[in-house]
Amino acid sequence: MGRPIKKKFFANLNSPYQDHATGGPTGEGGESLVSVTINTEGSYTAGLPTVSFGDPDLFSGVRAQGIVHGHALSAATQANGTGYRVGDVLTVVGGTNVSAATFPVANITTLGIPGITNGGSLYDINSPTDGDKVTFTHTNLLQALRVRITAVNGSTATSIAVEQPGIWTGTGAFPTSMKGGVGGFTAATTAKVSPPGDTNGNGLELSFTSSNWGVYSFGTVAVQGDYTAMPANPASFTGGNGTGTAATITFGVSGIALTNSGSNYINAADAAITFSTGTATATSVLGNVRDNGLAAYAHILDGVEGALVDIMKQESSRRYLVKEDNGVQGQCRLVVKNTGDLYPGEMILIATDTQGCTYWVTKLTARRAYLTHRSSAGTGYQVIDGGSAGWNITGAVTGYVSIASV
Repeated sequence: MGRPIKKKFFANLNSPYQDHATGGPTGEGGESLVSVTINTEGSYTAGLPTVSFGDPDLFSGVRAQGIVHGHALSAATQANGTGYRVGDVLTVVGGTNVSAATFPVANITTLGIPGITNGGSLYDINSPTDGDKVTFTHTNLLQALRVRITAVNGSTATSIAVEQPGIWTGTGAFPTSMKGGVGGFTAATTAKVSPPGDTNGNGLELSFTSSNWGVYSFGTVAVQGDYTAMPANPASFTGGNGTGTAATITFGVSGIALTNSGSNYINAADAAITFSTGTATATSVLGNVRDNGLAAYAHILDGVEGALVDIMKQESSRRYLVKEDNGVQGQCRLVVKNTGDLYPGEMILIATDTQGCTYWVTKLTARRAYLTHRSSAGTGYQVIDGGSAGWNITGAVTGYVSIASV
């Protein structure tokens, strides 16, 4: 019968597709991916994973390919920086992205040793490590600031050490001063330990500059961004009122951009998605995006006259096993007729030349289509009646006709 045509030109155009697991005829067709559903984002700090897809089961199918996209989920402070304020919105630096992630500053913390504006009076110390302690509280202090008196002049504090940094949650400008009874602050004195002292020390006033405040924690991500490559952790930031903060950014898989939708998948399980690392999971969504197949019209015994059918198997250069969308199958041979005149067991294929003239295909091999004139157009037929030409399904060119496909 000559070299058979390639199976990629067979197509299961009518869903449901042939179930190859049953061992039945293996006509080609199937579907491509139209999208991917992310089921579990996973958690990534060292880089986004790569993705791979399962192989299609059908002959000549192409494996789908895609690029993982990720977005930021959370930020854990690694460097406080200085000068930041609660509510500053900071933009993550680095990575390869369509849009960058941003995070608000949720809390700031005291850094270093604040200055002493007023040393107060009646403070006692036994040694630099055993002096009165002063604890500053405020409704906006998530964690109170506690300092220890390490030196006095008489009973006036001249030097302090920080035992517990303060964590400030108030928006706007950070405090530049802390003094009991001023600006909503309270100050409570705890006596030195040995020998026991009293708690009558009072009046200590501390001063702060921007270098005494840095990021303690970040809030819920404001903009998750869209990344194909994560920034290296710990990541730095731009924006806000300060400089120098850094954080470990945790990313999740937000989607997969298909670079090749693949072909000839029968079901989503064939196109199973595997990520190279981590716990992300996803499911392929198939649709009717597929390679075109030959558009054959046939009259199968007990079938519909002139129905569009799937070529399931080539029996010879003129005879094929075909199937209707209702599942009816049968062998049909190529004839020279219109669709409304077909008898059971007959089928037609239509070809078109560069002038728009059409032909019935009477015999088909891998390289040649044997043709009978059907309708003339343009400057006339480009192939003699009963002659042959090369063929494709993408469009007629000189020396080639295009056979109708869907």
